[in-house]
Amino acid sequence: MIPDEGFITLTPMPNQERPTLLLVYPANQLRKGFLANRDTKYQPLSLGIIAALTPPHWKVKIIDENFRAFRYYPADLVGITAFSSTVTRAYEIAALYREKGIPTVIGGIHASMMPEEAQRFVDTVVVGEAEGIWHKVIEDFENGNLKKRYDGTLLDMKNSPKPRRDLFHPAYVFGSIQTSRGCPFDCSFCSVSAFNGRHYRMRPIEDVLDELEEIPQRNVFFLDDNIVGTSRAHQERAIELFRKMTERGIRKDWISQASLNLADNPEVLKWAAKSGCKMIFIGIETEQEEGLAESDKRINMKMGVASYEKIFKKVHQHGIAVIAGFMFGWDSDTPQRIMQRVEYIRRSRADSIQSTFVTPLPGTRLFHKLEQEDRFIHNHFPNDWQRFDYGDLVFTLPLMEREEFLEVMQKALHRIYDPTHLRKKFLKSVWELKQFATAYWCYMSNWNYRNMFIQDGKRVRNWFLD
Repeated sequence: MIPDEGFITLTPMPNQERPTLLLVYPANQLRKGFLANRDTKYQPLSLGIIAALTPPHWKVKIIDENFRAFRYYPADLVGITAFSSTVTRAYEIAALYREKGIPTVIGGIHASMMPEEAQRFVDTVVVGEAEGIWHKVIEDFENGNLKKRYDGTLLDMKNSPKPRRDLFHPAYVFGSIQTSRGCPFDCSFCSVSAFNGRHYRMRPIEDVLDELEEIPQRNVFFLDDNIVGTSRAHQERAIELFRKMTERGIRKDWISQASLNLADNPEVLKWAAKSGCKMIFIGIETEQEEGLAESDKRINMKMGVASYEKIFKKVHQHGIAVIAGFMFGWDSDTPQRIMQRVEYIRRSRADSIQSTFVTPLPGTRLFHKLEQEDRFIHNHFPNDWQRFDYGDLVFTLPLMEREEFLEVMQKALHRIYDPTHLRKKFLKSVWELKQFATAYWCYMSNWNYRNMFIQDGKRVRNWFLD
């Protein structure tokens, strides 16, 4: 019988005691980026969940390039997850196994946005969230008829599986957990809504608490895109989560991200602080109206630039620090506007500053816009995906030449992360937070960002390979 063209011809898996599933978390080989520091490395939570969904008669191993470069490991089936910035490496690793006739499966946000591309480099592509479809992937593999593509669906988060934490590298400073998925804001540069949907889905609180108790690390990242949500009901749920963490005696120092609305209800901040919240990341992006319009950052536009510092002050009143994310490379940016943003950042009450470049990820409206306008500088894919890591200029700007932009950013980043200024910001954080340890976290966070961008005093232009 001729197999359907949507299937891969496989020999049914031989009878053996324990087939091996190898899961790979690749790292960008061009630049370390956030992997330059242990504190900014995230556990591969998605691979831990896949491992938990794999039947117990399988042996599962994770190779995590956050800590160790890939070395060939024998397997019956290989699963890889990747962001755009790491997918080049993912394809390289997949090729090693395909040469040996070992089936490869890729999932994650990049493959979900670019499935046709991914199908050229792997045997099977899982599009979307894998929880509802992974059992079928395993079943089809065991029966010898693995399909070329599987499409997951957005499931309710009730009974979400706990990840196999025993498979994570023990050197992670932070444990990771997710309590919700989805974001309704749909910013022009963000692929979250395209992958996880615009509906805010929440895990049952008791499930979250049970999992928190199993995390060995004292420090925890809540990987939610918005830990507080967008509505009054979401805020009440956040309060209940934080209150029950306190009542259970779960002692964790934690970090998460939220939007400007996190300060709408003081009870949210009160219970967040009581439950161990030390820092909250807020995507500011820019203090200029033109850039906000480009980003379609509606909540920032609605609340207004004038609200930023007031909100930071409210957060500080509960001893919680603010990591403010700013982006450079908007179409409206000029050398003058960039340096105005730098001075705004230096005056800001924000305790830690994340500076990144506007990056058009596949699946976003920004990507489609720049693609239609033929503005990509680096478009030799898949190799150039390595550059889509928030630390590279990958498209042309209407008001600045590339060299001019790089020269300006050299000055900008050195001024933002000037050591004398960072020390002054640390002392200011100690004063405002009344929490020395939290202020020190922020100080080291700023040095981590500095190390990412100004390693060994190298010029900014040296980071951008021609």
